[in-house]
Amino acid sequence: MHGSTDSNNRRRGGSVVDWQRGGFWRRAINAPVAAAAALVAALWVAICAAAPELIWQGLRIAAGHLTRADLVEALLLGVILAFFVEPLMRHAQNLARRGRVRAQPEPGHPLFAASLGLSFALVSVGVHDALVTLVNKSDGGLSAAIRLTTAWAIVPGTVTLAWLGARRRRLAWLIGVLAALSGGIVGWLFSWTGPEVFNSVVPSLAILGLGYPRATTGAGRTALMRCAPVVVVIGAAWLLLALVIDLLLRLSHPDAWQIYRSGEAWIDLRFYIGWSLGLLLAPAPRETAAPAGPAR
Repeated sequence: MHGSTDSNNRRRGGSVVDWQRGGFWRRAINAPVAAAAALVAALWVAICAAAPELIWQGLRIAAGHLTRADLVEALLLGVILAFFVEPLMRHAQNLARRGRVRAQPEPGHPLFAASLGLSFALVSVGVHDALVTLVNKSDGGLSAAIRLTTAWAIVPGTVTLAWLGARRRRLAWLIGVLAALSGGIVGWLFSWTGPEVFNSVVPSLAILGLGYPRATTGAGRTALMRCAPVVVVIGAAWLLLALVIDLLLRLSHPDAWQIYRSGEAWIDLRFYIGWSLGLLLAPAPRETAAPAGPAR
């Protein structure tokens, strides 16, 4: 009896030790995986915030050098993407998911499906050509494109990291302070003017603060999607308020300081559109539940 009792205790003790070891290794693996997922989500949002301005500037430059040969080339590439590359990738994805190819329902009439695929393919080709044109034919070349992407990506990226880390007390304050200072940091790094820093800091602080409640309530996997309306509302409200203030100042004091100079509000509008789309498109990392304690 005593021998069997000691044996059971040892087995129980061993199971507790094994569980603790498993819990330790599970936490040790989950921590860097969660951090990497948050960094990827933040980078995703940051690139989406910078993309509209890059595409817009590239299209402006490309429009001045557009030829008939460019249109034919874009149409040829679009046809190849729509009728060969995209269906091939879709069937390969279905094969990887299900283990065998299955017939997928087409979106309506084949003519509609072909038109839709060709439209997306032409958009993809246009975006590619716009970026290539921006890099090759702009004044600053590749370095200017990288500087523009970096400048526009820092604030959305750090704010997204702050929202994703808001539930972790050890990191929340550190990343939150970094996100709050990100607008000023970008202005200092890229030698922005006073109005440009002001236009970056004020709305970004409002977006950061008002996004915290949405990021910390509800499921973690939908946190970024819930924050997208904050960017839309604050961005639209800020642009409208700034334009009204500029109009009143221009009427009363023609030489007064302006928040936005001519055409600059459209730049920020593209920025907020890209930021909000990034929050909708980025895959938010799921919350990993902590292992339960040993039963007593």
